Amino acid sequence: MIKNMKNPEQLRRLRMWQGRLDIALAAYDLERRHMDTKEAYYNGTREVQKNPNSKKSPTKLASNVRNIVYELIESQVDNSIPMPKVRPIHPEDIELAKSIEKALVNEISKIKYKDINDEQERVTPIQGGDFFHVQWDSTAGMHCTLGDVSVEEVHPKQVIPQPCVTELEKMDYVFLIFSQTKDFIKKRYGVNVEDAIEDRPDIRNQNDTTYNDDIVSQYIAYYRNKNGGIGMFSWVEDYILVDFEDYQERKLERCKKCGEIKAADVCPVCGGKKFEEVSEDTEEVFSDIPLSNGNFIRSVIGAEEIPVTDSEGNAVYDENGIPLVDMRPIHERIPYYKPNVFPLVIRKNISKSKKFLGGSDVDVIIDQQDTIKKLGTKINEKLLRGWSFATLPEGREITCSKNEMNIVRVRPQDVSLIGVYNMQPDISKDRVALEDNYDWARSSLGITDSYQGKYDSSATSGTAKQYSINQAAGRLESKRIMKNNAYAALYKMIFQFWLSYADQPIPLSYKKEDGTYEFSHFNRYDFLKKDDAGEWYWNDEFIFETDTTSSIMTNREAMWNAADVKYQAGAFGPIGDLESLVLYWKFMAKANYPNAGEILSDIQTRLQEQKEMQQALQEGDVQSEVSAMQFGNGDPVIPV
Repeated sequence: MIKNMKNPEQLRRLRMWQGRLDIALAAYDLERRHMDTKEAYYNGTREVQKNPNSKKSPTKLASNVRNIVYELIESQVDNSIPMPKVRPIHPEDIELAKSIEKALVNEISKIKYKDINDEQERVTPIQGGDFFHVQWDSTAGMHCTLGDVSVEEVHPKQVIPQPCVTELEKMDYVFLIFSQTKDFIKKRYGVNVEDAIEDRPDIRNQNDTTYNDDIVSQYIAYYRNKNGGIGMFSWVEDYILVDFEDYQERKLERCKKCGEIKAADVCPVCGGKKFEEVSEDTEEVFSDIPLSNGNFIRSVIGAEEIPVTDSEGNAVYDENGIPLVDMRPIHERIPYYKPNVFPLVIRKNISKSKKFLGGSDVDVIIDQQDTIKKLGTKINEKLLRGWSFATLPEGREITCSKNEMNIVRVRPQDVSLIGVYNMQPDISKDRVALEDNYDWARSSLGITDSYQGKYDSSATSGTAKQYSINQAAGRLESKRIMKNNAYAALYKMIFQFWLSYADQPIPLSYKKEDGTYEFSHFNRYDFLKKDDAGEWYWNDEFIFETDTTSSIMTNREAMWNAADVKYQAGAFGPIGDLESLVLYWKFMAKANYPNAGEILSDIQTRLQEQKEMQQALQEGDVQSEVSAMQFGNGDPVIPV
């Protein structure tokens, strides 16, 4: 029996999802075990693969590991966060697109995206992909807002796809596995799982065999319901935590008798005490909603007659037997927005046909890494087993002492018989083979010496070195595109969650061109429109991209140096001109150069004083000319 079962249908659904998970885990087991192997290679495992042409397994471990998997993956780490870029489809939505961009930039600064990105920069090339998990946390938010978007990294080993389906959008369901504390489960879902145990500790750490009685394994199934929405079923052992047929829809508690929204323990309309959760497609507007453009969504759109009832719900009549009626305002109703997407965003390393995850860098260079481990061990053994010996004339011995010089007493004719022989083996060919495998691995991934910051004899100048780096980066362009696409999809999902759940305007700030800050709000109701038929709909028709210049924008020093070069080249105008300096320092203020705002303000003051002085001089010249015309020699002056 299910431990918190309310009806047989819940037991049936639990067993159904447990069975589906078992099938999905069995189908994905080989891939998950291979994930452990790739992780081990990144961590520098001493194990080596067996010869594919032999049935014998290796009998010893590597004694000297040069970890090229770690080295080449770390060489590709990019800590920059792609900045959002939102393009409107309709011309009247330009300002709305800008507000989305500003809100997303603020969100990036609040959520620990740098930590998430730093982790994904390793997991993605190792495993071929990684995931963002997007949720709405109703306990988060600022003082004036209720709830906020929550984004976390989910390791691909925790995501179990539907068998035989390789695209997330085409799946009927997908599973997630988490290791959670029992207290977290109780606080989050209100279910006591004190008797449960952790049945999948490998999710925490493949090498961690430590048992913790406070940890349990939580399973989540996201699935497509019959209406195309997203359902959610979650459990721990035989405890059901969540069973939502459409978990992205809005639910309200209403009185079972009259349907009024619950505001207290007793219904204010009919006095009923029983309430139930009801799915809502629309919400009733009880007060005018202000919009960013100064307009309002009006609350009251009319009035209607309702019968007057007593405390028992019976109609009340006047002295003529006519039912008494009262006038009740008709409030505007607007639809709720639903994303209807799995709350997962996949970030692939590179695309790979017919594969759920992308291509892994470890898979590409695993043979070279294995060969390098074997060669390194062979070189190590040769050097450690090498020895040397001396030859002496027969009957002679060396008088050994702790001094650096030892004495051998021989006859002059025996000197030629004394010799020292070094029996160290030749490792030059082994070293050549090792370096060849290292170069093959780098070549496969498109990584050069310049890209790694090493000395590159082929790059004889700074320009040549930069060109070499750019060429190497061109080999890695696909990875950058996949990263940008993943962040663009993440930004779109965050926007969709805002439209769904951000009932209060979200405060935000952004830096203007002069370096000063401007403060505003992201209001989801700005995206509510009426179509030609007078029906309300949510305007989510925007194109989400990432700014291709975000890498240099996050490197402030590079931006400052580039601005200096362009200023000296006259790109901002004549060098030394105050208007040129204003443009230059506006750019530097936007690039967060220290004290740029104060310098800009001083230059603008000087420019204004200069313009006022020029204007005064011009007015003085005109007045002088007029005076000369009138009083120059006593006679009228006729201008030519």
